[in-house]
Amino acid sequence: MKMLLFVDDEPRVLFGLQRQLRPMHQEWNMNFVEGAAQALQFMETHAVDIIVSDMMMPGMDGSQLLAEVARRHPQVVRIILSGHSGHEAVLRLVGPAHQYLSKPCDADELRKAIARALALRDLLDNDRLKKLTTRIHDLPTLPVLHDRLTAELGKDAPDLDSIGEIISRDIGMTAKILQLVNSAFFGLAQPINTPTEAVVYLGLNTIRSLVLSVEVFSQYEKKASSFPLEVLAQHSWITGTMASALARHESLGSKMIDQCFLAGLLHDVGQMVLAFGLPAEYAQVNARAKNEHLPLWQVEQQCFGATHADVGAYLLALWGLPNPVVEAVALHHQPDRSATPEFSPAVAVHVADVFAHAFMTAHTEVPPPVLDQGYLTRLGLDGKMESWQEDCQVIAET
Repeated sequence: MKMLLFVDDEPRVLFGLQRQLRPMHQEWNMNFVEGAAQALQFMETHAVDIIVSDMMMPGMDGSQLLAEVARRHPQVVRIILSGHSGHEAVLRLVGPAHQYLSKPCDADELRKAIARALALRDLLDNDRLKKLTTRIHDLPTLPVLHDRLTAELGKDAPDLDSIGEIISRDIGMTAKILQLVNSAFFGLAQPINTPTEAVVYLGLNTIRSLVLSVEVFSQYEKKASSFPLEVLAQHSWITGTMASALARHESLGSKMIDQCFLAGLLHDVGQMVLAFGLPAEYAQVNARAKNEHLPLWQVEQQCFGATHADVGAYLLALWGLPNPVVEAVALHHQPDRSATPEFSPAVAVHVADVFAHAFMTAHTEVPPPVLDQGYLTRLGLDGKMESWQEDCQVIAET
């Protein structure tokens, strides 16, 4: 039975949570403690799967508590509850929490958030990689893009579209800002799928503080110097652009087009997690893939028991990004595992990834991904390959 820990300094709030979640007592082992000190003491002797903490507590607040939990128990999924809204609250939320919920929290919303987080525990069947991924609270940002963003924000009249465009070219910035804006804290009826929408929704003051004060977009460090982040960033942006073009070619709606771009941009985020979390080992994986001329994801599976697609999907699901995006990231090498027997972001990213590799000479040392022709034929899409390739060729040449 999964073990949950709820933390608040007010007994009446804990009692309310206990009453709300009573129907789940046969499925979850739920524990309620007053304050951070009791929470840390409890976790020393109990294997907790998820911690749900109030934000504003005397002494050690929720953000500080979860930071300590991340250090001591990195495998635990961390959820914050906050009863404050506005600019300052947003800045306080950015930190060690994986997901953010508003307080008071609707019982169904809380149960769904917890159930989704618990389902993730079984998605990545590798405790070591699970701990590595759960520990991550930001991703490296390319210095040139960070500098461009800082320069734009420093103008007397920054342009929101320009800010969104800069963020959309960076894997780390895009993933982090969409984690924040799509959190249940904001209670949006529909998820936001583009950085520009996120920038408009959060507002200029919040974005400026996130970048300049909180520094949520961490600058790229050379500790994984053998990993070509610039090359990955270029490939990812082209893949996203091609995936959205394929969706547009299929006359899909704007929501699906945006999700295809987002999934394409983030499809290799798991490589960043592995490269910066396990730099020496991942360098060996890359070297073996080159020397033995094997697909990178197959060598990852042999060495880690999971692929960068698995790791990336786990992180994005943990951060609450839209399900179609998570599925596309998880299945971009194996689209036939999709439960959707039609054109979807998973298909768009799979095809776009293959085309992007084919049109980029920087990826020739490792065998490029191969189209799953059998799956595309079963979906009745094989006849569209020529026109799709023409569309993507135009993008690659621009």
